[in-house]
Amino acid sequence: MEKLIIGTCAVDKEDVIRTLEKKEVLLFATCADNRVTTRYMSHVNDGLDIYFMTGTDYLKMQQIRKNPNVAVSVGTYDIEGTAAELGHPLSDELFVRLMKEKHPETFKNYASYVKECIVKVTVRSVRQWRYIDGKPFLAEGKF
Repeated sequence: MEKLIIGTCAVDKEDVIRTLEKKEVLLFATCADNRVTTRYMSHVNDGLDIYFMTGTDYLKMQQIRKNPNVAVSVGTYDIEGTAAELGHPLSDELFVRLMKEKHPETFKNYASYVKECIVKVTVRSVRQWRYIDGKPFLAEGKF
């Protein structure tokens, strides 16, 4: 039996950014008190910085306040980072511009709620399984 050898290579940062820009939603995971939860989120990004808006009293925010370490899956990328609550969606010009461009209906429907906030995910690492010439490679990058 032949032993499977998995190679390693670098993550293409620009491809991660393009994937974040292109995809409408990502899968967002949070964990606190031994409970892991996931949900799809409409997001925007500025480079590798990922932003979305959500209700300040939702489960994901309760979990982020207890444990800011989060995970994101988008396209074929698995991302780990740290989440932070930034403030109301209407208080940040960059967020307003990005959301209006990418998700105008979402912005229109939710941004003016009083109990709404921006969450920023600062990316720490990215992984991706890929095949090069039929051989498996694990691409990894620390940021």
